[in-house]
Amino acid sequence: MKKIFTIMLLVLLTPAMVFAAPGTKSETLKETLESEDIEYKLENYEEEEGKVNVYLFRGQGCSHCHEFLEYVASDLAEEYGKYFNLVSYEVWNNKNNASLMQEISDYLEDDASGVPYIIIGEETFNGYAESMNAEIETAIKNLYDSEKKYDVFEEMKNNPKAKKSRKQDSSTVIVFIIFASIAVIALIVTSFKKK
Repeated sequence: MKKIFTIMLLVLLTPAMVFAAPGTKSETLKETLESEDIEYKLENYEEEEGKVNVYLFRGQGCSHCHEFLEYVASDLAEEYGKYFNLVSYEVWNNKNNASLMQEISDYLEDDASGVPYIIIGEETFNGYAESMNAEIETAIKNLYDSEKKYDVFEEMKNNPKAKKSRKQDSSTVIVFIIFASIAVIALIVTSFKKK
């Protein structure tokens, strides 16, 4: 009976170990620039509380993401570094970050169809071109100057009715079905062993 219990316990824990994926991972501006091999000085930029959070969902090696980061490392950080913190999520190699991007865009009722996907308050930018620089700068400055500094991450954390992505809901159901199936099989095996 002890052997059956031990085997059943191992079988029940296996799906949890298989389905346990690493969590979302954000990077600071410096970490992101280093991972993309972009040179930087950042003399007028410092990570500080009270600043506007600019969220960047990017792909490692994405050319438009690289262009945006070069702009941030030079012009944007130089002129507007005192107003914002950049929080970066790499989505091509981290499925949880990709799910987070989808969840955030669903919450904002937006379409995050690719990277870079940039969020500044309630404003979002899909993709990047140099022609967007003025809009990005204005969004940062306006949010910094506003009395209510909207942050979608804070809103979702504090809003119990925040939407969950369908993928997250369906994976929870699948894990539950697997656990229930294993429990039923274990009960059947145990009852046959007793007979």
